[in-house]
Amino acid sequence: MSKPTNDDLTLLKLHVEAVWGVRLPPLTPGDNVCLPDDDAAVKRLLPSGESGWMVYVAEVAGEHFTIWRPEVPAAARPALRAQALAALASAEDVADVTREVALHQTSAPRLNIEEAEKVARRLVEADRDAVREYEPGEEAYYLDEPAHQPAIGAFDARGRLVAIAHSSRRTGQACELGVGTLPDARRRGYGLAVTVLWAAAIATEGLVPLYSALAANTASLALAHAAGYRPFARAAYVSA
Repeated sequence: MSKPTNDDLTLLKLHVEAVWGVRLPPLTPGDNVCLPDDDAAVKRLLPSGESGWMVYVAEVAGEHFTIWRPEVPAAARPALRAQALAALASAEDVADVTREVALHQTSAPRLNIEEAEKVARRLVEADRDAVREYEPGEEAYYLDEPAHQPAIGAFDARGRLVAIAHSSRRTGQACELGVGTLPDARRRGYGLAVTVLWAAAIATEGLVPLYSALAANTASLALAHAAGYRPFARAAYVSA
């Protein structure tokens, strides 16, 4: 069985730091603890209104890497780790545990840049009304916040904005993709087009483009595969 490479562990560290705004030491098999962060100004809001996780267990090339929040009591850790490991071994969702897949781009996308540019491009100020129609009230999120750039939009034959890829989480080293397509425009290549152009733009910045999806989200995982992303980690985390 192959061992986790330094690249695998670097990617895992970049992923966890980007999505949850924590700082990690170099990862080793077994227990790892998030580094303390005394600067409240740089602490990140947790995604999707989550209360956060207490333990995050990742499987990389057959080895397990456990990441703890510093405040989790030592006495509670064995049961929490067992809960996460059981979820990783299961094909079904488990209460209070989220299973995800983390991926990075290692293969050529099924759609090349030139084809993607026929339907998708970077969103600009002139697209504000189109963004408002796509997702009312979120124009500032996509257009005005530097952390979410680049925002790439795909347009259908009628000129309607139907898909957006953007940087949902960003650090000085990596960006995590956020991508969505209107329900009536799915399975037509729009999500793939914006994902391809977003990844190319992030790579141009010298950053690592990362993709993660819930383990049960087969549609998102299929999109990732079409865009050239392959898994480097499977993980489960126990919510607080």
